[in-house]
Amino acid sequence: MNLKELEYYCFIKEYRDLNLTFVDKLKNVKIIYSYNNKSNLTDLLLLEKLCIKNKIKLYISNYERDLNFLKIDGVHISSDKKLKPHYLKKNFEIIGTAHNQLEYSRKKKQGCSKIFLSPLFRTKKYSNNKTLGINKFNLISKNWDTKMLALGGLNSQNIKLLRSAKVLGFGGISFFNKKTPPSFN
Repeated sequence: MNLKELEYYCFIKEYRDLNLTFVDKLKNVKIIYSYNNKSNLTDLLLLEKLCIKNKIKLYISNYERDLNFLKIDGVHISSDKKLKPHYLKKNFEIIGTAHNQLEYSRKKKQGCSKIFLSPLFRTKKYSNNKTLGINKFNLISKNWDTKMLALGGLNSQNIKLLRSAKVLGFGGISFFNKKTPPSFN
């Protein structure tokens, strides 16, 4: 698998968190904006405008009914959300995050077309004994009939290990905040 062909999902909480170097270099970047009631609506509108101009897909995590006026491509449902938002527009792509089989089943019932399985590698939140690693990731998702995405702990040293994972793409927070994108050669 060529890493350049993967889908890249950049998780951000604020517009200023977006590293445009990645957007320019990696042509398959999609943005997941983590919205909450305290989020700056101006930031979200700037992000929407940037995504439309650059033909970048935009997803909203923690989507609320009052955001129906936005031109976005879909929503992200985090692992702790137990219910699918019932006020979604038609043709929204729904992406979910799961950490285990139970959460995977819940995401399937919520209508997710793609699911992040997390955490793949060690992060500040998850120690080594709570991470999946490539082999466990492949074993857990082996019989899942959903497009799989990797999430958690990806960096320039372990990104090449994704070649042996059965994934459509990956997501990250700190990975996309670096000043220069890593090489995928």
